[in-house]
Amino acid sequence: MITKNYSDLEPQFLCDVCSIAVTNPICPSCLTQEIEAWLTLYPNLRNEIMPKLNKYLYKIEDKLADSTECIKCKNKRAAVCPYCFTDFVLMELKKIRANRIVLKEFLEFFNFDFDHDGYSKEAEKLGII
Repeated sequence: MITKNYSDLEPQFLCDVCSIAVTNPICPSCLTQEIEAWLTLYPNLRNEIMPKLNKYLYKIEDKLADSTECIKCKNKRAAVCPYCFTDFVLMELKKIRANRIVLKEFLEFFNFDFDHDGYSKEAEKLGII
């Protein structure tokens, strides 16, 4: 029989935005890289949104010292859950009046609303997804 020493478990960190456990630990920096790669299809949109994302990353940088380890980069900087970060990005896309095609594509690629009680619900009502 295998026994585990439960005192050695990694601590569970909470999202700095929603205060829910970060169960999908992909850090905002890694998500930003993925979003930037997607935005190569939309250079004008990329030029408009990336400074906002970089400003957000700079703002949360000091909170990253004691966070969940990112499953992509392995750094302990998943202080904001993917849902809250992509919700921020979606709101920024709406502020700059990105068209429905861009919003739909963003939600298809970066939808972390697994419970469908956040931005997915709104997107379904609008017929975006």
